[in-house]
Amino acid sequence: MLEKAKQRAGQVAFPVEMAALSGENLPFEDASMDTVLVTYSLCSIPDPLQALLEMRRVLRPNGRLFFAEHGAAPDEAVAHWQGRLERWFWPKIAGGCHLTRRPDQLITEAGFSLEHLDRLYLPKTPKTLGFNYIGSARPR
Repeated sequence: MLEKAKQRAGQVAFPVEMAALSGENLPFEDASMDTVLVTYSLCSIPDPLQALLEMRRVLRPNGRLFFAEHGAAPDEAVAHWQGRLERWFWPKIAGGCHLTRRPDQLITEAGFSLEHLDRLYLPKTPKTLGFNYIGSARPR
């Protein structure tokens, strides 16, 4: 996917910097980024709070975090099955993915203020895998 993104980045009229690295220790200067985008990663990053603290560190004070993540469903029955899948086998077969994380809570705990948040089930996706948190936030 990184190769595809690099090809597309070469077609835009503004600079795009991409890096495949650990989110918990970003090699960028403090307050050096206008925007950070995180998509479907917080579920499998070993320490998602530390990664979000790093994202906040590299963002300029007026910068913005955009996110699209899946996580814990609000429906009790679905959340129950998410917990069971996560305890039994899901992280082992899905690259360390955790179904029960709450991206919105992690983002605010890391010192961001939510600007916009949509919480929804994606259509044509099993509910246990498809509850999504999509939005934007700014550093506090």
